[in-house]
Amino acid sequence: MKARRAPANFAAFETGTVVPSGSTTSAPMATWQIASTIPGIRNWITRQSR
Repeated sequence: MKARRAPANFAAFETGTVVPSGSTTSAPMATWQIASTIPGIRNWITRQSR
């Protein structure tokens, strides 16, 4: 996406792969916990500013 200079970036997780079985963590929170470990996503997040 970066090389193509895509105007929007999107990452999707397969159903059932984000929240571990028996976890009380919400899906949105669990998504960010995973996304922050992916270098390309983490780097993009840290480059954002208001």
